[in-house]
Amino acid sequence: MVLLIIRGDSYEKIKNAIADVHRHAKLTILGKPRIMVPEAADEILEHIVGNIKKPCKKACLVRIEENAPRAIDRIRKIHPPAHIVIVSERHEPYFYLLEDLPKMPLLKGYYKSKSLDSDDEIEESH
Repeated sequence: MVLLIIRGDSYEKIKNAIADVHRHAKLTILGKPRIMVPEAADEILEHIVGNIKKPCKKACLVRIEENAPRAIDRIRKIHPPAHIVIVSERHEPYFYLLEDLPKMPLLKGYYKSKSLDSDDEIEESH
């Protein structure tokens, strides 16, 4: 399992990116996406890749089932409408994020696609 930090200008773009990750990259989303503090997302990104050019306005945290190499390969191919950072257990913030995940508010309005996972629950909308 790895974590995806999805950074964007709006929650609509972030929800579209999550849908792309699920539908087009065919990655398995576990649980419900959570809203992150944008400054925290930027700080983690800086920790992982170094300097960032532009701070984000909105951010979200998503758990996926697949491992980091597979996630990286598949996400590279889809060009989602938001910036996605893959955080694995190799990265120091991983375990802190896992610990904080249940405390983060749910991203409202995101529904999993029924086309790939027929037995998935519909995600909470409000």
